[in-house]
Amino acid sequence: MNNWWKKYPPYEGGEPYLYFAFAEADAGKVWEVMRLLLERGCRVWYCLGPASSPDEVLRRQNRYKGAALTLVYLSDASCKDPNTKSNVLVNQSTGSTILCLDPDGKDRRLAMGLAETVPHIPLYKLKSSEELEEALLHAEGFSQDLLGEPVKIANEGTIYRKLTAVFSALAIILLIFLLLGIRKAGSAQTQIEQMDEVKFSDPVIMTAVREAAGGGALTEESISGITSISLTEMPGSWDDLSLLPALTEIWLPQESLLGDDPLPEGDYTIRLQGGGS
Repeated sequence: MNNWWKKYPPYEGGEPYLYFAFAEADAGKVWEVMRLLLERGCRVWYCLGPASSPDEVLRRQNRYKGAALTLVYLSDASCKDPNTKSNVLVNQSTGSTILCLDPDGKDRRLAMGLAETVPHIPLYKLKSSEELEEALLHAEGFSQDLLGEPVKIANEGTIYRKLTAVFSALAIILLIFLLLGIRKAGSAQTQIEQMDEVKFSDPVIMTAVREAAGGGALTEESISGITSISLTEMPGSWDDLSLLPALTEIWLPQESLLGDDPLPEGDYTIRLQGGGS
């Protein structure tokens, strides 16, 4: 778990507790150990980074000296970290019980400065959480007094998979609603266009009007500004002209004047295609 120390701060109460000593550089590596301790209800105090003030230095000294048990995470970083090393050696000098964890098969008890008492300081290898639990809970100096209320820690992988599944399902549902909404909107728009479309009875005039309107549905709005139409032949009836309030000009094919078809009544300018009015 990243930044686990933000969610699980050190124990600051007055009951017996364990001091978990590790270098700040190893904070991300010790989570499995910390998780095991918390899930078993162990009260754990730890410190990260340098103290910010003299009062903080004194407070930290009182805390690690007051621990009933010291658990040391032995690594290259912790053996070189002056704060971790100093705290452990102080606890050793006061007779505090010390247990050491070996993360990678290297015995660093000498590097930590525990030379004089190495044979008396247990070293546990971090092979598995089950083996570590068995070793720690039965180690000399590990008292049941260190145990309080177990902490329930959810598996991050399980939570991630559940959240992924939930969000995937929500995304699918939203997509379905979106598609249905688009389909309904398109259908509604089509219905509105169909309802609003002006009905022309003569196909010749309707074709000319559609061309003048630029295509699409022939609504009152789209044809209201048409001032000129061009017919390909004489229509069967001029009645549809009443649907075009702005119409002032009508273009007719020249041959249309050869027949007996009547011209439209009204104040229209009649023009011949390829000729004049």
